[in-house]
Amino acid sequence: MTVLPEPFGKDPLTDRRVVVKDETATLREYPHLYHAGTEPLATDEMRITALGTGYPSRRGQGAAGFMVQLGNGEVFIFDAGAGTNMSFNHMAVPYNKANKFFISHYHIDHIADLIVYYDYGQPNGRLEPMHIYGPAGETRELGMEALVENIYRMAAWHDAVKYGRLDTRGFDMRAHQFVPNEPQVVYDENDAKVIAFPVPHGIYGAVGYRLEYKGLSMVFAGDCEPSTLTVENSQDVDVLIHETFNPPETYVEKLKWTEMQAKLVAWTMHTAPEAAAMVFEAAKPRLAVSYHGMVAPGTPQPLFDRMRTGYDGPFVMAQDFTVINVTPEQIVTRMVAFEPGPMTVPPPDDYIASKGGVQSSPDEVRATMPEWLAETIIPVPMIEEFKEELKAKGML
Repeated sequence: MTVLPEPFGKDPLTDRRVVVKDETATLREYPHLYHAGTEPLATDEMRITALGTGYPSRRGQGAAGFMVQLGNGEVFIFDAGAGTNMSFNHMAVPYNKANKFFISHYHIDHIADLIVYYDYGQPNGRLEPMHIYGPAGETRELGMEALVENIYRMAAWHDAVKYGRLDTRGFDMRAHQFVPNEPQVVYDENDAKVIAFPVPHGIYGAVGYRLEYKGLSMVFAGDCEPSTLTVENSQDVDVLIHETFNPPETYVEKLKWTEMQAKLVAWTMHTAPEAAAMVFEAAKPRLAVSYHGMVAPGTPQPLFDRMRTGYDGPFVMAQDFTVINVTPEQIVTRMVAFEPGPMTVPPPDDYIASKGGVQSSPDEVRATMPEWLAETIIPVPMIEEFKEELKAKGML
C-alpha cells in the first residue's frame, strides 16, 4: 500500500511525481520545488497551479481556484474562491496578465475573491479589463451578468475613494455570459480554446471547462456530482481536475459534523472518492487530480485509499501550491517553494498612477471628505507637503 507524504511539505500528495508519455524523448529536468517566476515555459508547455483546493477554507488551504499559464504568455484563472488571491500574490504573475476568469458556478467558495482581484489589480498595474466568463442561470439574478453588476455595487464606496488617484483602466470588469445547455466554445484566441460544458451541481447553471492549447489539454470540472458529461468532455485529456470530497467520517472527526450532515455534503451535489474513481477510470486522463477535499494531517490517506479501490492510474491529491507542468512528453508534479513575502510583479511602465498622474473624466463627480472631518487629521509636515503635490495634479 502506498503511504502518502504529510501535507504542507515539500512533496506533492501523489505516488507518481512524473508521468512520461514518450519514453524516447529527451525530457526536461525540473527542480524539486518550483520557485515562482524563475522558469520560463516552453512554447508547447502548460503550468497548472492550485491556488485554493479546500472546503472549508482555512489557514493553509484556500477555497477553490486554479491558475493555468501557457507557453504563449497567457494566464487563465478557473474559479476564485476565498484565499486564492493571496496565493496568486506569491506566484510572480503580473496583474495585467490575470484578466481572464472562468467561473464554474456561483457558490461563495468559488467567487469570493473576484472582488479582491478587482481591488488588488487597480494599484498593481492591471491595464486591461477583467474578463469574467460564466453561465447563465434559470433567472437573470442567477447568472454572470448579474454577478458582475453586484460586484460593482459592493465596490461602490471602495471605487469612489480611488477614482482620480489610480489609472481608471483598472476599474473595468466585463461579463461574458453563456447558456449552459451543451458543450460550447466560450474563448478562442492565441492558440488557446476554452470549452464550457454543463455539469450537475444542485441547480441549473454549473459548468466545467476544458482548455486546449497546442495539443495539450486540461479539464477543470468545477463542483459536480459524477457525470457522463464530464467523462465525455474529458476524453484524451492530459489533466483532469475533479472535485473529490473526503469520506464522511473525516468530517465527523475533524469538524464534529453528524454522520447525516457529513453524508449530505460529501455525497449529494459533490463527489465521493469512490465515485471520482469511476470518472477517472472512464475518462483515462494522463493525470487525474482531485481537489476540494480537506487537506490536514491524517486526511489525505483515507481519500487516496478509497480512490485506489476503483482507479489505479496516475493520481494527485491537490493541495494549495501544487504545481503541474504539462508537455507533450511528460507531466511533472511539484510544490511551490514558499516565500514569506509576496511575489507580485511591478506595474508596467505605462501604468499612469505609478507616474503620479491620473486618467479621469473632467465631468466625473467625485465623492469627497467633508471639511469638518478633514480638519481632524493630525498634520505631519512631510505628508502635508506630499498632499500639496497630489492636489496640484488633481489626485486629492
